[in-house]
Amino acid sequence: MITTMTRAHLAPCVSLYIETFSAPPWNESWRADDAAQRLGEFLTTPRAVGLCLLDDGGRLLRFALGHLERFGAEDHFLLKEMCVRLSEQRRGHGTRILQALAERLGEVQHWYLLTARDGSAAAFYARNGFRSAGRMGVFVRP
Repeated sequence: MITTMTRAHLAPCVSLYIETFSAPPWNESWRADDAAQRLGEFLTTPRAVGLCLLDDGGRLLRFALGHLERFGAEDHFLLKEMCVRLSEQRRGHGTRILQALAERLGEVQHWYLLTARDGSAAAFYARNGFRSAGRMGVFVRP
């Protein structure tokens, strides 16, 4: 069942987030309180849109979270985080949650996200209609 993400989903989303991003290819170390702060802030961002998919037993299988941003006369969607339980990856769950987001967002045509340029995540997003931004780049400071 796909449902709108609420604060009640935050704890299972934090667990899934830590599980997902501590595994390859990310190999990140997240403390629960830091992940809770990150996801909680995204969830309370104005115009946030988050979806969760729960199995028949109520276990969280995946989530996607982002927010709408105004750009000129239209809205754009910035996808901040998306996780699929490791044991459920490569079964179409990620594609299904992107489709559910598209249905929820309706007329929004421009979506943005940040992910590693090479690897399975970039390939997944490319298969789902995303492309490199071309003239846009990501710049960082130390």
